[in-house]
Amino acid sequence: MLLEPKPGGRWYRDRGNGVGHLWGFVQAIKPPTLLELSGPLFMSYPATNHIEIKIDPVAGGCRVALRHRAIGMIDPQHRKGVGTGWSHMLAEVKKDCE
Repeated sequence: MLLEPKPGGRWYRDRGNGVGHLWGFVQAIKPPTLLELSGPLFMSYPATNHIEIKIDPVAGGCRVALRHRAIGMIDPQHRKGVGTGWSHMLAEVKKDCE
């Protein structure tokens, strides 16, 4: 996953050879405390998403709060699995930061 850290920047997966998937665009960015993204994310059908990520310093590190909202024709399996998916992604970010 790649992120262009500027308003209007893309958040996307580049699989090489012109293959990839657009997850969204940077809607707001205020380093190091706020990142808002909007776009289709993992949904390849009529839906849009908004993600708000807030980072607050706390003793011994940072607390990350993520709010994900979606609207559209959301596949029931995506709705069911989205919590597990975000937990996995956040665990990977935590591992990278440690």
